[in-house]
Amino acid sequence: MKKKIISVLLCLILTAGLLPATVYAAENWSISSATWQDPNNVVLQWAAQEGYTYQIYRSDTRNGEYALIGTASSGSYRDSDVSWPDAKYYRVQPVSQSGAEGSLSQPIQAGTNPQPLSKVTVVMYHNFISTADMLNGVLFEEYSLDPADFEADLQYLRSNGYTTITSEDLLSYINGEKPLPAKAIILSIDDGTLGVYTNGWPLLQKYRMKADFNVIGEQIDDAWQILYDGGTRDGQSAPYCQWNELVRMQESGEINICSHTYGLHRYNREGRIGASMMDGERLEQYILVIKNDYDLSVSCIGGWTGKNPTTMAYPYSRRSSASDAAILENTGYEILMAGEGARGTASNYFVDGASAESQMRLMSRPCRMENHPLQEYLDAADQQDQANGVNTAENTLALSAEKCAEIARWYSPYADVAGDAWYAGAVYYAYVNTLLNGTSLTEFSPNGTVSRAMAATLLYRMAGEPSASATVSLSDVPADTWYTQAALWAAENNILPGIENSAFLPDQAITREELATALYRYAQLRGLNLPAGSDITTSFSDAGAVSPWAEDAVRWAVSEGIFKGDGAGHLMPQSSLTRAELATILQTWNISQSTLSA
Repeated sequence: MKKKIISVLLCLILTAGLLPATVYAAENWSISSATWQDPNNVVLQWAAQEGYTYQIYRSDTRNGEYALIGTASSGSYRDSDVSWPDAKYYRVQPVSQSGAEGSLSQPIQAGTNPQPLSKVTVVMYHNFISTADMLNGVLFEEYSLDPADFEADLQYLRSNGYTTITSEDLLSYINGEKPLPAKAIILSIDDGTLGVYTNGWPLLQKYRMKADFNVIGEQIDDAWQILYDGGTRDGQSAPYCQWNELVRMQESGEINICSHTYGLHRYNREGRIGASMMDGERLEQYILVIKNDYDLSVSCIGGWTGKNPTTMAYPYSRRSSASDAAILENTGYEILMAGEGARGTASNYFVDGASAESQMRLMSRPCRMENHPLQEYLDAADQQDQANGVNTAENTLALSAEKCAEIARWYSPYADVAGDAWYAGAVYYAYVNTLLNGTSLTEFSPNGTVSRAMAATLLYRMAGEPSASATVSLSDVPADTWYTQAALWAAENNILPGIENSAFLPDQAITREELATALYRYAQLRGLNLPAGSDITTSFSDAGAVSPWAEDAVRWAVSEGIFKGDGAGHLMPQSSLTRAELATILQTWNISQSTLSA
């Protein structure tokens, strides 16, 4: 009876929130992961319960003395006072609403059960000025670019599987509303000059890409007032956009209007440089300055576009940790764009699944300069980060089919591929890994057929584009086409079946059994050990239609899941392939390769 009374009382106490729940008992309560986000940040994650706050403790040794370093109201916490590869250990203690402290979690070392990281590279741009602009009096200043150079950057991104996002997309990821794509990049354009509207925006539309446009509110107001009063921007050395132009860009979906402050883009005005704190300035006074400028930005950007800015780009990239905290805590800005080196990494890394409160809001971004193509900045960022011991290269070939489908729902790379199409994830996989090009800049043509020339070129790229023998001759392959080397390589290595009397038949649609055979022979060429395929006669009513020379390859492709039927028991070996089907096969093939050994 006494035990029963104690048990009832304990249940009442737990229900009242006076003690932590059983899940926080000392013997089974643990932190799920401790992830190095970069060389200066560790993100902890655990199973949180409603009604609890959490105290975070850190030690230099597993069984040493733990010091309180912070608190969290959710299931994650970021420790920014660490340096990789120092050994750090953590424990978390739940605290109920009544203040009752639960058991400390079991110790966990930084780097244990790491969560995946999502990378976002940000590159800063300014103005895009054409020859016609210069003839009209516009000055080609230090940070200007010829529109042709900007287009070359966009072409590079498209050709190498990058996806442009905006800081609004980043915020949605931080808030757990949608994923980030692989190879994510923000084109962050400062100031608000007219060249972005006349020269930059049309190129973004052409390539189906997006950008942030960080505008100086008072400059836009001034430009609008000049035109409202009957004036003109013709002949101005640095013309700015007006509000109705910004509204059109925002409504298009290619441009996300952000703030470059309303009136703080001044260098050393009364001792202040941009939006930075002045020497000796009291925090309270600085907060008043920032809040006033934020309110002005909201009144114009929000008033014109109907959407308040949530991202602010620091003028001149001048900032400090004190200004970061003051702005994020006292305004509606949620992302701060700074300059190169603002973080300890060149790109910006986020821990998947971490709470919004523990994600970093400061972004590093180098400035794109004339005669330095975008590829230089992307390569340099990867080289720097991959040498720091924490941030390894993105392995886009390892993306799962489920992850690709999730990304494609939000970031389909082609206008004619709906995010919810059955093949959308596979098309995204082919895009991000540059396995299969679109039929145009913005279209994939999923229902188009695949020619033998396309198939050969695809396998040729996968092989690393090796040199073909000069002795190979194909009667129907000219010497200077986009598929010439691929066709010669395929013929030399007997990759593509159906080559007879030196005829390659490049324009002929490839059949399903021909592609299965080509993949099979390519795997053999690589020296992979291929498992024997299973019997397909019991699964497909048309298995007898498989050509004798393709039987081994088709059985292997079916057993590996590379080839599937139509759901009605038909394998259709003689049917031609659509580009959507090819993308799906490529995705499955690349995943299956990881299980094969040489």
